[in-house]
Amino acid sequence: MLLQEIFPPPLRGLGIKSLLSNDSILAFFKKFCDEIISRMWRTKKARNLRYEDLDFLKVFFFSEIIGRSIRDTSEMLNEYQLSRKRGRRRIFADGRRKRMIPHQTEVNKYLRRIGLTKARTILRKCLDFQLKEAIDKKIISQKVSVLIDFTEHPYYGKREDNMIKGTNRQKGTKKMRHYLGFSIFSRNTQLFAGLEHVAKGQSKIPLINDFLFHLFDIGFEFDFVMMDREFYRAELIDEVKSMGGDSLIPAKMYKKIKKMVEEYLSGRSGRTRAYKFSTTPGGRHKCVQEVYLIFNAKRGYSLLGLKRAVRKGELTIEDARKKIFVIMTTRKPKGKQSSWASRTSRFYRKRWNIETGFSDLNRINRRWKSNHDNVRYLDMLVRMLLYNSWKINKKLLKNLGKKPSSTKGWTLNRNNDLLTQLAFSLEKKSQGVIG
Repeated sequence: MLLQEIFPPPLRGLGIKSLLSNDSILAFFKKFCDEIISRMWRTKKARNLRYEDLDFLKVFFFSEIIGRSIRDTSEMLNEYQLSRKRGRRRIFADGRRKRMIPHQTEVNKYLRRIGLTKARTILRKCLDFQLKEAIDKKIISQKVSVLIDFTEHPYYGKREDNMIKGTNRQKGTKKMRHYLGFSIFSRNTQLFAGLEHVAKGQSKIPLINDFLFHLFDIGFEFDFVMMDREFYRAELIDEVKSMGGDSLIPAKMYKKIKKMVEEYLSGRSGRTRAYKFSTTPGGRHKCVQEVYLIFNAKRGYSLLGLKRAVRKGELTIEDARKKIFVIMTTRKPKGKQSSWASRTSRFYRKRWNIETGFSDLNRINRRWKSNHDNVRYLDMLVRMLLYNSWKINKKLLKNLGKKPSSTKGWTLNRNNDLLTQLAFSLEKKSQGVIG
């Protein structure tokens, strides 16, 4: 099989190949392999095992980059390796031919031996490594905003346990795996920083607190922690405040908040209001937080237009209120309140970066249908590493003064093409091939 059928053609016309063609671009892959191999030393291995740990991980890594299944990747790499080897291929008694690359079944068996607990530790170590690399290259700063959101992956198997949840938002199935994702946003760059597989009935608050404390421990400072209304908890906002950050979250339209919106529409108050947010009565931990509410018109409307319509009698206050949503923050207003409210509301739109990030993860490779939670988790980890690599390289080009057209053209697929070439180049060097 020809080389170009396995690996994408070289990049041409960008003038940036020399800039990115160095081993440090693949440092995250080396870190990924080191973290897995260092935790597999207790695993019992067969005496006549032909392959090293790196051989299995190499197939897994290539399959993620080129967007093909492990089976296809294994066969393609094996055929290519054999085409470079001289001599006849050994045939066993049962008709099988000798391989140089592990078969799909062997790769899958290897991945299944990495438990979900180990996979969580590996993910955290690898993503921390990338984040520190981004700081060293001045792509992000130590003061970051944290974006938190859920993503669902459909499940089509027969399992019935706590790790598989019900859903009515997926095609062809009523089951899903539920993941809680974390991103950081700094200097207009978003990078994935963590992932948790959430079990049925598991509280999300301890998971979020644990992750925020981890970021705090490795030296990050918090600007905003931006979440959806699913995380509407006073105790969580209190924890964020104790770490020096401010929360930014949509408010639920409780009776008191509805009344405040109606007062704004009738001209009796401003766009920003103070509000005391507390835990539910009878809760285990009593907590009260003073927050500030910012009123915003939904898409297609304006606040002044809604107020004007209410004043002219074209809209009732009730109808106008339904066209307004409220954002809640612990940060105190600065300067002119209307300008501060507009700036804060616009910044909250950055939370949607994690949504588009999840969509990009799905573009990297086809969805796996494995029954094994740890294999799916490792698949998500490699996608996050590839996504972060794309964002880091794109920002690196921009910081080094490359033309805007070249930077915008640095797509996720183009980044993966370069990674494939670099990984293949290292493979040739390991076999003693020059060039």
